[in-house]
Amino acid sequence: MAETEHAVTREAIALVAERLSRAYPYIREVKAAEGLFTDTPLDSLMRAVLSQNTTDRNRDAAFAALQSRYSSWDDVADAPQEALAEVIRVTNYAYTKAGRMQAILRRLCEEHGRATLDFLREWPTDRVLDYLDAFPGIGPKSAAIVALFALDRPVMPVDTHVYRVAQRLGWIGPTTTPERAHAVLRALIPPALVLPLHMGCWEHGRVTCRPVPRCGQCAVYAFCRFPAKTAPEPLVEEAIAHTAHSRRKAA
Repeated sequence: MAETEHAVTREAIALVAERLSRAYPYIREVKAAEGLFTDTPLDSLMRAVLSQNTTDRNRDAAFAALQSRYSSWDDVADAPQEALAEVIRVTNYAYTKAGRMQAILRRLCEEHGRATLDFLREWPTDRVLDYLDAFPGIGPKSAAIVALFALDRPVMPVDTHVYRVAQRLGWIGPTTTPERAHAVLRALIPPALVLPLHMGCWEHGRVTCRPVPRCGQCAVYAFCRFPAKTAPEPLVEEAIAHTAHSRRKAA
């Protein structure tokens, strides 16, 4: 709690989760359509590498191109780096990402005889996170994505949107780094609320709690500690209705 800006109660966290789930009722369906809930652990990690410094649309286009071009991750490991980079060229830094992906895949082939992370299903969460974080180009966010979506572990990935929302809610302090925020939020948020709060905070940060926030449509205004609000507090149900009926735009 020392790294939060204000005292935060479990009751407040639960209310924020409930309001965000009603404000963005479509977000789970969106994430399911992207394949995040059906990815194997290795699929999830490769998708996380592709997602770095690009949009979700480009990430998914590159992932689909990989699946079309190669029959297995072992084939990806054996491909020339230049050829692999061409397949995923829709993402930024394609050559660098190709190198990172192949370094991970080749290590797995050396250690386990094939490219797989299925063995992580039997490991405790801390060991999973430490193992993934040791790969080149993989940090706490990418490791948390694999843990949450592919392994059903209560670990909160902290991207730009989640970080901004959590700071404005006072769940993390103003000097807490994004890397440190993973541990702070993991200790703060009840396990059952991690997945819905990750999705809700992600969409809230993308749609409403933007760098210049749209406070007049904020479903969790009452819990916000951000001093530079751009509108008076809206009626909760009106704010929820406004965003619940909006369409998700491309990232």
